Amino acid sequence: MTQKTKPSAIQATLRQPNYWRYILGNGLSLIGTWMQRVAVGWLTWELTHSPAWLGIIAMADFAPVFILGPLGGALADRHSRIMVMVGAQLAATLSALTLFGLSATGLLTVWHLAIFTFITGCAVGINQPARLALVPNLVPRELLTTAISINAMVFNGARFVGPMFSTAVIALWSIHGSFLINACSYMALIIALLSLRIPAHERPRTDGQQQSLLDDIGEGIQFIRQHAAIRLIIAIMAMAALCLRSVVDLLPGLTSDVFGKGADEFAVLTAIFGIGAIIGGIWMARRGGLGDQPIVALWGVLGTALFTVALISTQEYMVALPVALGIGFTTVVAGIGMQATLHFSTPAAMRGRVMSLYGIIHIGGAGVGAFVLGLIAEHVGLRPPIAISAAIGIIIWCKVWRNRSEMSHNLQIKPPSSKEN
Repeated sequence: MTQKTKPSAIQATLRQPNYWRYILGNGLSLIGTWMQRVAVGWLTWELTHSPAWLGIIAMADFAPVFILGPLGGALADRHSRIMVMVGAQLAATLSALTLFGLSATGLLTVWHLAIFTFITGCAVGINQPARLALVPNLVPRELLTTAISINAMVFNGARFVGPMFSTAVIALWSIHGSFLINACSYMALIIALLSLRIPAHERPRTDGQQQSLLDDIGEGIQFIRQHAAIRLIIAIMAMAALCLRSVVDLLPGLTSDVFGKGADEFAVLTAIFGIGAIIGGIWMARRGGLGDQPIVALWGVLGTALFTVALISTQEYMVALPVALGIGFTTVVAGIGMQATLHFSTPAAMRGRVMSLYGIIHIGGAGVGAFVLGLIAEHVGLRPPIAISAAIGIIIWCKVWRNRSEMSHNLQIKPPSSKEN
């Protein structure tokens, strides 16, 4: 008599009907997004050869998250998260189509890149809290950590595939083709979102909608202020985003000025980051666990800081490739650990607002860091400001590490009710 093999956590997660439809549409959308990011980054460098402009473009992409993230979080907690995402995706689609038209007609300037990158950033600011808050509605609680890890694998798989596709499109057609493909990818996600069926008890609550949006935002801020351990997790996220993740947005300058390479090598280096992150996502999905996620996240942050120091310590492109692999791995391990910790430590009714702060820091913090580092690099070169920011990150990490036990205890994370596979 044969005994059926129990499916792994990854298999069980992908068998959830809502989740696999969402992850398919999201994956296609992210591939298009990374194609456009490669195109925007390289066009910015080609038009200006300025690290400051790279920082400005990054700021235009990420700054709207600071402004609109709290609003997006409040909307995600009081309205349909699916429809909030659909509206944001439509706005991003129109922005990508406009960039395609300007580029194809030869009218594109760096100011156009900045303006329409800002518009896309506004869509992300509204979309990101709903996207983060939606995932727990698609899978059972015991599969949430695995679902977050798969999301990270898909995101970073797109980071690998997107630049490769972008390189092929540039070689076979033109760089503006990336904008058109990205617009089509946004539509794929819209179709996937409209196919989801969320049970009524999983939808945002409506009993508090008499409050204004400002009251909802204030309620979310008050919740975070009352939880010291969550504040500490958010502080770690801020440090990692400002001091460490911003190096990714300066890769065009590092590739050209430090390593002496061109667009193809830049795309490969970006893809290597994605490969490392995929490996990190697979590792996190397979290891499971919950109670040690804050500690795992801390180790990921330290690894990112050390690999960043290694990246700017070499002028050899072939040495930079395995270092980029390490940065991708440690960055995603830290991100999954922190995101899972916040999900399990936050009530469902507050999830959109808390995750909006996660999005503000995770996305917007990197933009601010790239903007500041880019301005400094304009005068002293790329290496010194990146080295200083990494050193600051390591110092802050050491202070947080000393309080790790208190942080883990105060989070009071409860494991899933059913046994892990």
